[in-house]
Amino acid sequence: MANMVLFGVLWIVISLLGEWGVTAWINSAPNGTGPYFGSFSNLGIIGAGAFDFLLWVAVPIFVFVVLMLVFAMIRFRVKKGETPDEAKNQSRVNKTFIGIWVVASILVNILIWLHPNASGLEQVFAAQKVTAKQHPLIVDVTARQWEWIFSYPQYGISQAVNSQGDDVLYLPVNRPVKFVLQSFDPFHTYDYQVDVIHSFWIPGFGVKQDVVPGETRTLVLTPTQITSTEKNPMVRVQCAEDCGPGHPYMEANVHVVSASAFAQWAKAQAAGGS
Repeated sequence: MANMVLFGVLWIVISLLGEWGVTAWINSAPNGTGPYFGSFSNLGIIGAGAFDFLLWVAVPIFVFVVLMLVFAMIRFRVKKGETPDEAKNQSRVNKTFIGIWVVASILVNILIWLHPNASGLEQVFAAQKVTAKQHPLIVDVTARQWEWIFSYPQYGISQAVNSQGDDVLYLPVNRPVKFVLQSFDPFHTYDYQVDVIHSFWIPGFGVKQDVVPGETRTLVLTPTQITSTEKNPMVRVQCAEDCGPGHPYMEANVHVVSASAFAQWAKAQAAGGS
């Protein structure tokens, strides 16, 4: 009994210290990203919340397993001059412990399945149901080897580029964005639907979606912070599906700006400027 009490006290104390350290780590991260690097969108915030919750749950479990190993090695070691058969207070099997461990493991798995898995998916699915009253920005995204092309049909922009002629993605903050994703080469109409699978990934937004030839897929999210690739390299469009020798360079800069700044940029793009 004394060993159980001592172990329980150590487990609680070390777990509390671990939870304090994890919480401090989450709160001290720059730009509100936390240890999960993607929380610049509503979907990223959902993912970050799930990641943080799993960290908090994992701490006492990790402490329990490691402490049990260390505690058993120290407290129940065979002393010098003592044979294993002479060692006191040792048992090879503890059915009560095994039963508690199995039940606790099942309960933890059920908890994680309910939250954050099921609850998080519910939020993600709800975020995809954007309405016309929310005035979503439509961005047509074309993936080709090895380039991202961004079009804004609501603003008459067929291909958004910067002053160097590179493809660029501009988004207004706090406005829902509906990405319409396709994979084909618009510059070679004789093979209109012939390309390969790409993956539309913005790490800082905490989201990724495969782009498959012959399919049109959609992704809805809302940027929540003004930022850019220059400020945070995680806020970029990157292909996350190996699509050939140019795959590592298939990326594009992202700028999340205010509504007024976006309107000015869209006007300049529509007029043929950058």
